[in-house]
Amino acid sequence: MPLANKHIVAIDDTHSILNFLRISLESLDARFSAAATASGGLALCESDRPDLIVLDLGLPDKEGLDILPRLKRIDKVDSIPIIVLTVRNSTEDRDMAAKLGASAYITKPFVMDDLIEEIHRQLKLDSQAYLRLVSPVRV
Repeated sequence: MPLANKHIVAIDDTHSILNFLRISLESLDARFSAAATASGGLALCESDRPDLIVLDLGLPDKEGLDILPRLKRIDKVDSIPIIVLTVRNSTEDRDMAAKLGASAYITKPFVMDDLIEEIHRQLKLDSQAYLRLVSPVRV
């Protein structure tokens, strides 16, 4: 499967989004973990290094932008790709996220296929394998 053995962590305080991500990513054989707070997300990522992080900016205990640099430094050897997934669509937020090390920036509402394609791009995986799984069957 396309995301087999890839550990993806989502840090978002919207439970419906976490559930949507969990169902979608686990169906592609990804190992999925989630946290609803910045502190919980940091602890989770530090205890079990992910291959990729999906980060919301508006978290109840801290701004996502505040923890982004720390998330980037979790692995001393290799930087972890971080996809910001947020309702914020300002140029300032986009620029600040990029400056702090975000690998991609996607605004909510979002299309899951677009997010999955970006995950494949960030993990340097063939997204065509995923697209073949969701292509309609021709009769």
